[in-house]
Amino acid sequence: MSVIIHPRPSPIAAAMYMLRDLDVDVIILHGPSGCCFGPARLLEKDGVKVFTTALSENELIFGGEKRLRNILKKINELFKPKLIGVVGTCASMIIGENIKRVVEELNLANKTICCNVHSGLGDNTIGAIEVLKEAMNLGIISKEEFERQKYMLEMATLLEKTRGTARLEYIPNSPGDNPKKVAYEIINDIRNNKEVACILNAKKETAFLFADIIIVLNEIKKKIGGKIKFIANLDPNIGLPRIRNYSKIILEELNRRGINIDFITGGLDEYPIAGEKAKEIVLNSSTELAIIAGIPHAVAIEGKVKTIAITSGSRATSNLKSLGYDYVVNEYGAHRVTLGKKYIHRSILGNAIRKIMRDIS
Repeated sequence: MSVIIHPRPSPIAAAMYMLRDLDVDVIILHGPSGCCFGPARLLEKDGVKVFTTALSENELIFGGEKRLRNILKKINELFKPKLIGVVGTCASMIIGENIKRVVEELNLANKTICCNVHSGLGDNTIGAIEVLKEAMNLGIISKEEFERQKYMLEMATLLEKTRGTARLEYIPNSPGDNPKKVAYEIINDIRNNKEVACILNAKKETAFLFADIIIVLNEIKKKIGGKIKFIANLDPNIGLPRIRNYSKIILEELNRRGINIDFITGGLDEYPIAGEKAKEIVLNSSTELAIIAGIPHAVAIEGKVKTIAITSGSRATSNLKSLGYDYVVNEYGAHRVTLGKKYIHRSILGNAIRKIMRDIS
């Protein structure tokens, strides 16, 4: 079995983001201070307080449960959190820490989601599933929602292994295509009256950036006409309350701009199966150009129509080019840009299109 040798997401980070989606007030990482430093800083931008037990060599030898107990007591006294997340790490699992026992001793079990994972468990989604299982046991989510979420995460893992950045042992970085060149392609095709499908197939908060392509294509349509249909995984009735609210905010903003979505393919946590629905819509129509933003590799239409993929990440860009998408634009840092700011952001490609449209006029 081949081993993926480029960096991949961690189950610890996935557990932290799922705790954020469940609206915990604080997350405590039971491990060294540097563990998951990147995700911890980003999550604080999104309103979650993240703490660490900062285990040192002494705790790694003699145990760190006392440190966890003290940190939990202090945080509970200072911040009075309604819901707490405690995440074990590689270090705490190796030395056999029992985070649930500490939580129970402090009588915090009824408001604490415990997740003991490490980065060597395998797929990053394992961490998210463990959090969801504990949330179900606490009555925060129903068994039905747990099963739906688990299925979506398993489908997401399968998608990454078959068509994403986990499908090959090594995927190099790539800057993608020049946004200005791609902008001209889009404008020219719309001017030539080609039938265009604009597909938003985004993951959670990144939709706040990728939805800009819907806005900018509508601006083109108002200015020069064109045959454009809008397809999006923006169902506001599916998913955890936080994620449903993302869809609601985006739909309200699109509505204020007079934009209607022609086809809703699912919720913002359903991109693996929403991509399949978008594919069916495109292939059962006379679409000549498909513009896919978010998780384009879930919409397997490369080679069947002209495709422009909009993604985030240099390896994701490289992977889409190798799959055969005609053009790929890298929206650098989509995740970082959208954390903590709940409105549609202007995108790199969107700004390139706007500049050309201004020059045309």
